[in-house]
This record gives sequence, C-alpha cells and structure tokens, in this order.
Amino acid sequence: MLLRAAACGLAKPGAHNEKGLEELLSASTRVRQTIDDALRRQAENFGKDDLINLQSALHAALDEKVRLALTVYYERRFRILTEAARRDSLTGLLNRAAFEERLNEEVMRAVRHRRELAVVMFDIDGFKSVNDRFGHQTGDRVLIAVANVLQSSFRQSDPVFRYGGDEFIALCPETPGSAIGNVLQRLENSLQTLRQIFRTDGEGADSLNGVALSWGIASLPAETTRADELVRLADERLYDCKRRHHRQLAAAQ
Repeated sequence: MLLRAAACGLAKPGAHNEKGLEELLSASTRVRQTIDDALRRQAENFGKDDLINLQSALHAALDEKVRLALTVYYERRFRILTEAARRDSLTGLLNRAAFEERLNEEVMRAVRHRRELAVVMFDIDGFKSVNDRFGHQTGDRVLIAVANVLQSSFRQSDPVFRYGGDEFIALCPETPGSAIGNVLQRLENSLQTLRQIFRTDGEGADSLNGVALSWGIASLPAETTRADELVRLADERLYDCKRRHHRQLAAAQ
C-alpha cells in the first residue's frame, strides 16, 4: 500500500521545468515521511531488527521509484529542450538546423523509394523597407504573419521552416516541382487577405502594401539527387524571381 502511494505521489507532478522537479522531490519527501510515520505506529507489532529491515526495504523501494521518476522527468525535459532548440523563437516555425536534418532524411527516403521531392525557398520582397519605415516591431509582425500564411498554404505533411532573416523554405515530400503552382496561388490569395487585415489594423497599416514573395523551386529526382544541390538550385531561382520582380516594379514606376 505504501509503495502504491509512492508511485501515485511521484506520478502526479506533470510540469517539465524546475517547478515540476521541485514537486517531484517534494512528493518523494512526503511519501518517505508517510512511510516512517506508518512504521512508528506499527512499531509494537515488529521486533526491532524486523522494523529496521522493513524500513530499509521500503526506503530502498522508494529510492528506486524516485530514480525511475527522475529518469522519466529528465527524458521528457530533454525532448522539450531539444524541440525548443529546433524552433524559431519569433515565428514558431522549425529553424534552419531542423531543416537541414529533415532535408537529408527526406532526400534519402526519396532516393531509396524512387519518390519525388520538391524544395521551395521564399524571400520577402521589400522587407527592409518595412523595418526602415515602420520599425522592427512591425517587421516582426510581418514575419509572423507571412510565416502563418506559408504554413497554412502547404499541406500538413509539407513542413515550412524559417531559413534565416526573411527567408523561408518548404519541404514537399512525394511532390513534383510542377505541382507547386497550386500552392503558390493559394499563397498569393492568402497574402491579399493579409494585406486587407493589415490595412485595417491601425499601426503599420500599410506595412504589407509593398511586400511580396519571391520563390525558387527545385525537385528530385528530375534535377538532382543531392540535398545541397536542391537548396542551391532553389536559391538561384529565388534570386532570379526577385530580380524579375524588381524589374517589373521599376517598369511600373
């Protein structure tokens, strides 16, 4: 009964931070005290040596429960911290390190099973002017908004990453590069809606007016079977797209 109480008491703390650890250790102290109090009440029913042996056995069993509980706590804590290290703190998207890890996995899987894989790299046109005109807080709002639009435009199985600065990148397993056009159309429609929201949002209302997205697409196996080459091709095409947008903007002015 006492050991069942110990297991229940140690299982209750659920937080995976310092407070959760304090609760776990506090619970073990309470259970240890409960064991000693119960044994004192039953002392007359045991010989001295039997009582000492029982107390030692119960405390040893509790120590094992505590060890197992601490192992579970630190394993969960490690997973949480590892996941946090893979996330961009501003947008909540996975970061570049997570992208590189996932890219290598997806390339190996695609090559092994002879499946297609598309990589799409994005860059926000005119983002520097947003920071210059409206300040970095508004720039952060734009990054968060664009990240949300990108994530919602792709399938759940197509992760979007913040590659760095105002660059984002999406991985699309089992998708040919030619199929990305539908995603880009959804993305542009979402950006139009986003501009309307920003225009009615007071501070920095016009911050998205001059903002557009450039992109570059590369695919496997049609163009390459190497991870680094996929990124290089997507990056080159992204900057070709940016140059076209700049020429179009200059012509319109």
